[in-house]
Amino acid sequence: MSDMLTEIKVADEGREDAQKGADFLKRATSLRRARGGLFLTKPDGKTVAVELPAVLLRAVQSVLGRLAKTGDLLLLNKDAELSPEQAAKILGVSRPMVYHRMDSGRLPFRPVGTHRRVRLEDVLKLREFERQRREVSKALSEDTDDLETNYVQPTARAARR
Repeated sequence: MSDMLTEIKVADEGREDAQKGADFLKRATSLRRARGGLFLTKPDGKTVAVELPAVLLRAVQSVLGRLAKTGDLLLLNKDAELSPEQAAKILGVSRPMVYHRMDSGRLPFRPVGTHRRVRLEDVLKLREFERQRREVSKALSEDTDDLETNYVQPTARAARR
């Protein structure tokens, strides 16, 4: 994928390690004046370390926490322009559905030669709109189900009146 979008996947056995790391960093960053960092051990046994400010440690904690929950993560630049394939991945729909949303005007895009590009901001707005719409539809459906269970068919005599 492009520089504006990075996909990270962790196998199931790595999710437990990600949770351990997230829990450790959460405790570490909650301490006042705590300092931390990352270290690597080279194949020759030498250790290389770098100190990081608490804000970056919290960012790493957030990434590890998400990876522990789902096993995969997309990191996006805020000003990213995405291809329809990338937008489809974020929206959780097929690429043809993204084109349909573009053609219907629900997802603004700009042509780039024979291709189309959409702004990340627009994709996220559409995702939130569709999430809210699904919640409203579900609530209406549950309300309608309640009406159907309480509905009593009028008798033939009452219907003649």
